[in-house]
Amino acid sequence: MTSPGKDSRAKNIELVWGYTVNTSVRVDSEKPRSSRFPKLAIAATLSLPNVGVSEEAVSVLRFALDTELEPGIVSADKQYFANATVERLHQPVADLGYLPSTEYRTDKHGVQGGKAGALYIEGDVYCPGTPEHVQDTTKDFIAGEIDNVTFQQRIGERRAFVLRNKEKPDAKGRTPKMCPALGNSPTVTCPIRELSKKAADKPRPEVEPEDAPDFPDEICRQHSVTFNESDNLRQKQAFTYQSKEWEEFHTHARQSIESLHERFKDPGTEQMELSGRRRVRGFAAAQLFITILLVNYNLRKIVSFLWEEEHGSPAPENPIMRRRDRIWDNPYTKTLARESAIELQRLGRLISPLRT
Repeated sequence: MTSPGKDSRAKNIELVWGYTVNTSVRVDSEKPRSSRFPKLAIAATLSLPNVGVSEEAVSVLRFALDTELEPGIVSADKQYFANATVERLHQPVADLGYLPSTEYRTDKHGVQGGKAGALYIEGDVYCPGTPEHVQDTTKDFIAGEIDNVTFQQRIGERRAFVLRNKEKPDAKGRTPKMCPALGNSPTVTCPIRELSKKAADKPRPEVEPEDAPDFPDEICRQHSVTFNESDNLRQKQAFTYQSKEWEEFHTHARQSIESLHERFKDPGTEQMELSGRRRVRGFAAAQLFITILLVNYNLRKIVSFLWEEEHGSPAPENPIMRRRDRIWDNPYTKTLARESAIELQRLGRLISPLRT
């Protein structure tokens, strides 16, 4: 469903009837490897499979704000930002204050247009003199032409050619950006621009004369160019694509949501996948039962988190035990009761009185 090819849809699929549960989980974008809070299911909706995918995602993110959490970085797989239209997903998500961290389709790697001579490459705005091998580094890596070490090296090299913000965004989201060879701390040298003597003392990546544009556009002639919030909105990302920061957060986010799904469907807990847990008819009734199960899931996560905070270790598993095995000795299995029936009687916690 996420491939750009014409024959991307799988054929001869055995279809079954059902609903889709769209969920979101809270993750940590600042410290992905830490456990500063429980990874709770923040919001969820119920929908028909592959119907209104973008709109359901926007609804989940909007409902998440009702918890009084601040909008932050949102991670999603290729079914969302990689394939959705800007009008249906990217713009509404940006209006809510979120910034995506996601993957791209293979046909969206490399240069994807530009403005005023600057190049849009995988979420950032680059100098028109960015070396071609650096522009296409993701394409080369996907094609197997370079190894991961070279790929990460080129990703780091490419950062030097990113346009820098001259000022902070204004109330309408407009940001003046300037050539990376300008300012007091330029990141590259360029034959089109003149560097100050102070800046020229420090070695830095160079724009080769053959890479410099023959007919400089506004970004090469002016001190800055204003970019609107909608510019390059489809490719905008919170982290440099495929960088170590991006990989660390993306892995953390995907593992968190998959863990939620796995535990939510676990036969030993909520058993959401089993129809026997919601023997009702109707969309609204199904949504109600899913909500109850998610609340139960969150309560378990909160209790487990508080236990670990207090004891410094995960909460022990407490399998359900029959009452007769819990309070009576069993000579057949040679097991002793975990609780004493006489002691429970003394404390007044025995459901039925002892018979003598």
